[in-house]
Amino acid sequence: MLIAQHQQRLQRGRTEMAAQTDSTRVDVLVLWVGVLVSVCFAAVLVRVVQLQIAPSDRLTMYAADRVASRPVEGYRGEILDRRGRLLSTSRLGYRVFIDPERIDREHVDDLIVRLSNATGVAAEDIGPRVLRTLSLNDDRRAGLPSASTESLAPLDELRRMLFGSADTDRGADGPGEVAFGGTEGEGRDEAAAKPLPLIRYLPVGRVLTDRQAAMVRAIELPGIHLERTPVREYPSGELVASLLGKVGFENHGLMGAELTLDEALQASNGTARYVRDASGRPLWIERGQWLPATHGEPQRLSIDLELQRIAYEELWRGMEDADAAGGRLVMLDPRTGEVLAMLDLYRDVGELPEFPWIDAEPEPGAPVPPPFDPRDPTRYRALAADPAREIHPALGRNRCVEDIYEPGSTFKPFVWSLVLESGVTTPDEIFDTEGGRWRNKFGRRFEDVTRRDEMTWTEVLVNSSNIGMVKGSSRMPAERLRSGLLRFGFGEQTGLPLPGESGGRVTSLKNWTHWTQESVASGYEIAVTPVQLARAYCALARTGTLAGTVPTIRLLAVEPGLANADAIVRALPADLVARTRQALRRVAAKVEEKMAESFDPPEDGWRYQMWGKSGTANIALGAPPEGKRRPRGLKNAYFQRQYNSSFVAGAPLEEPRLLVVVVIDDPGPEAIRIRHHYGSWVAGPIARRVLERSLTYLGVEPDVVSETESEQDRTPGRTVALQQ
Repeated sequence: MLIAQHQQRLQRGRTEMAAQTDSTRVDVLVLWVGVLVSVCFAAVLVRVVQLQIAPSDRLTMYAADRVASRPVEGYRGEILDRRGRLLSTSRLGYRVFIDPERIDREHVDDLIVRLSNATGVAAEDIGPRVLRTLSLNDDRRAGLPSASTESLAPLDELRRMLFGSADTDRGADGPGEVAFGGTEGEGRDEAAAKPLPLIRYLPVGRVLTDRQAAMVRAIELPGIHLERTPVREYPSGELVASLLGKVGFENHGLMGAELTLDEALQASNGTARYVRDASGRPLWIERGQWLPATHGEPQRLSIDLELQRIAYEELWRGMEDADAAGGRLVMLDPRTGEVLAMLDLYRDVGELPEFPWIDAEPEPGAPVPPPFDPRDPTRYRALAADPAREIHPALGRNRCVEDIYEPGSTFKPFVWSLVLESGVTTPDEIFDTEGGRWRNKFGRRFEDVTRRDEMTWTEVLVNSSNIGMVKGSSRMPAERLRSGLLRFGFGEQTGLPLPGESGGRVTSLKNWTHWTQESVASGYEIAVTPVQLARAYCALARTGTLAGTVPTIRLLAVEPGLANADAIVRALPADLVARTRQALRRVAAKVEEKMAESFDPPEDGWRYQMWGKSGTANIALGAPPEGKRRPRGLKNAYFQRQYNSSFVAGAPLEEPRLLVVVVIDDPGPEAIRIRHHYGSWVAGPIARRVLERSLTYLGVEPDVVSETESEQDRTPGRTVALQQ
């Protein structure tokens, strides 16, 4: 029995030892398996990192097919008027394009017709471009490997990014071609040896309306696609077109405020990089692969859209009344220098002949042209051609800042006030005005419209006497008169942020003669833009400590109190400003008398006292075209019976809130025949109506008491109310 128990204990020991051995073996096996799995996992992880950071060239081609990048569009900044009204804004629209390689060639005709019905583009315009592109692709395919078609997708996308909203037909090789290569002279032979890529992008028409886009989506034919594209919209239409300008297909400003404010308006597109499946559908966006877009900053102009509309209506009415070929208007707030309205209009007056220049070098034996007849009543085309304006009003020149003209008598207040400032005369000194006709000691002849034997210096300005102005200005040294005019800002740009601004023209002191002195006194031999003239008149419109100073002209609205924080140029002593305005009030009163002959004044009369000055000057011929010269018999450089008729006005009298420059270009022959072509007849009424309506809109307190209000003031109830 003892032996049996001993054997059992030995057996149990052997079993326990075997179990311990098996357990040790399992632990070792598990350990090695774990190590092996960890090593494999680390190897896979290293390989993944290596593939992500530096994949082989063979894998890069496949990986690129699974990672896509799309721009996140940023919106160009809005342009607003001073009250926050929308002048231009951006949105995303749709445009249709054709992939010629995916269309069914057996149903091309059906595609063209249905696409024409949906987009409104004539089938005659779509068809030839599609057929020509198909033919070009056939020619190019002959030199391309069959497997290269799919690899062109990146080129197609880049082409859409570069030319997405531009018409194709680039170059003689056909639509949608994009040239790639090195620097000039480098790689050309290599590029010429390579086959041209197939054309995969053919845009059709312009941006679609929502209805048109829906009609395009309903076309169930292969090869027709819609793409999103930025659209710049102008809710105010042509009202401010010439001022705002235009945006090109790359969303950059082309002209006007869109160009000069382009840097602030520009948006920065973001980027979204995402992984996609084999069908191109997005799967996920990894952290850090989303870069948001930055939108452009909105810009608030000083323009008031309602004042612009008032000015447009009255300027167009005045152009029609005068049968004029064009008109310009600038409205400023003289206190701040802000531009409140600006217009440049053309009017169709029929086909006008060109001025009869003659050949500079006529052919031998050619008949000699007859001498030019100064009495020729022909109305020639006096306004410079502006073909871009015919495409779109926003593409034309802005003649308010770009085109100069001789201001005529609207320039006289500056010479008049400078002569008075110099102390060589007094307001009441009497000048011999020679009965309205005079030839000076140099033999030059002068005439006045208002013919009198004598006038005071104040009456010389009120009656716009050329003779009196010449006699008064001749007392000043040339350098003093010229330097005084420069203080008003003539001969330099105003700094208005619009492209193409002219600085005007002031004769240099070296070339300044007695003839120049006499001409400048009457508003000739000096050239200005309407904006330049308006800025100078602000010196006569400002009051208080700013009286006689020239402001900085502004196109962007300014915060109250900040308008005059910059340097100010003083053009006149303050005490002369009010005296000049009082004289100009008498000029405006004469205009109102003339208006009463042709137009019914308001029932209760004018509510604001207007002051201003008229001007009428012959339109300059300019330089002859190349290869031409002036005809014989032409004694000066002007159209003989064609004029720039203008009026500059401000109101109210004591505290002017608005200043308006109106220029009527080339009034019609009938106005000239009845002698109603002068600035006081054709431009003065426009300024009068614009000021009256504009000041009422702004809520400015009237400075003229109507007869009705005067009667109310006399009633006891009215008196008590005033006392309270």
